Parts: sequence; structure tokens; C-alpha cells
Amino acid sequence: MEINTSLSSSQAKFATWIEEEMPYLWPLFDFSKGELVSGSVDQFCAVASRGEQIMARFAAGVWCGSNQFNFDFIDAAAHLDEKQINVVTDWLKSPFWP
Repeated sequence: MEINTSLSSSQAKFATWIEEEMPYLWPLFDFSKGELVSGSVDQFCAVASRGEQIMARFAAGVWCGSNQFNFDFIDAAAHLDEKQINVVTDWLKSPFWP
């Protein structure tokens, strides 16, 4: 997966985070343009597993710096597997914003 070298350092960190921790979310982002693909979260969530839907909302919210995709911690606790929970909690321990 190619990462645009014109991304800011925090955007590049985010792209690497997606690639390493949630590669199934890579298509939600256009890192060559440094943006979230319009409508990609809704399209992805329409066909993804429950855990993947939650992670998509989480990652999109981190990218946007808001909760416009309605990430819910209670829902996350009920549906995420251990690896997914670790991704969320590790980010909470050391948050970064692209």
C-alpha cells in the first residue's frame, strides 16, 4: 500500500496505523489525496461485520477529529475482539490526530 509522501507526519502515522492494525479499512481513505473517501464509511458498514463497522467508525472519527460517525464505547465493549479492543485502548493511552 502506497502512502503519499506529501502527507503531514501525523497523517502518515495514521496511514501506517491503518495499514498495520486495520488493513481492511485502507479503502476508506485516499492517502494519495490525504482524505477520507466521501461515503466510504457508510458503504463499508453496509457489508462489514459488526466489529469492522465499529472500527470503521472509530478510525474515521480519529481521522476527522470528531464523533460524526457515532463511535460508541458500550457497543465497542460488547462486540470487539481482543485485538480490536487493544487498538482502541492503545490509541486512548496515546492519542494522535492526523
